[in-house]
Amino acid sequence: MPTRISRSHGHWCQLTPRDVALFEAIDRHPFSTDQLFRLSATFAEPFTQDRLLRRRLQQLREAGLLQSWPLATVGRGGAPHYWKLTRASYQWLQGDEATLPTRRFFEAIAPGHHHHTRCLGDFLVQTFVAAHRQGIAVRHFARENSVTLEAGGFIVVPDCAFQLHTSDGRLLHYCIELDNGTERVRSRLDVESIERKLRGYDAHQSQFAALDPQRYLVLFVTTRSRDRLTHILDLAGRVMRNPQRTVFVGIALDEYLNSDDPSGDALLTDHRGLKRALVPIARATTEARSRQVKIASGVC
Repeated sequence: MPTRISRSHGHWCQLTPRDVALFEAIDRHPFSTDQLFRLSATFAEPFTQDRLLRRRLQQLREAGLLQSWPLATVGRGGAPHYWKLTRASYQWLQGDEATLPTRRFFEAIAPGHHHHTRCLGDFLVQTFVAAHRQGIAVRHFARENSVTLEAGGFIVVPDCAFQLHTSDGRLLHYCIELDNGTERVRSRLDVESIERKLRGYDAHQSQFAALDPQRYLVLFVTTRSRDRLTHILDLAGRVMRNPQRTVFVGIALDEYLNSDDPSGDALLTDHRGLKRALVPIARATTEARSRQVKIASGVC
């Protein structure tokens, strides 16, 4: 049902369920307009035309419920805008009693972080749309800088984390590390190095290995170099306490975005060079298919 909320200057704005879906999406990540248009395929009522989305975003901005800034991009044409909630829309979405995030959540993003924001948005849109298409629910999403993992003297802060709930009841947990090639790969002392992240995640995973060997996977998404992904995964195999476990997987962003089935294709690579899908086929389903092939070929 539509909801009426007051604008900051005394007027009223009537919100629809589709507006709520927009707020929920932007609460997860500061998506750009074109990313929101693609992401709306997951809404109960998708936007059928780009101009309709742009018009609605403008109306919500005029109502004091959204704010936007241009992305610093290289290329011709106007820069795309990314969107954030205002304090008014955040409190409306989360409730008046909800604790407000830090001021940074509502402010413009530093230009040096724009590439990271854009690439992470592309990854998330591809993931959410693919999951929706396959009937997979995205649950317990943790936005950037909202989760801190501590173990063995290491502190790691994922770029985001989420749970995929498949139609057959499986729960798949992922922490995402988007790598733009700006951090050192090897350095035990540098706080921002990939090596410290690997050791931190491995230490955290090791605390729960006896209870749940597959507690979560750390997915490294590289945006600039496939060779760098190889270096990261090779290093992961060397620093892990138990290399027989699978903790780290990786994918180049362009390969992920170009896949027609990013959730089902075996695109991810682990530290042993083995391939796996973001959502692997259930073992029971695989065995059933194998039996069908044997029966069809006359093999008992």
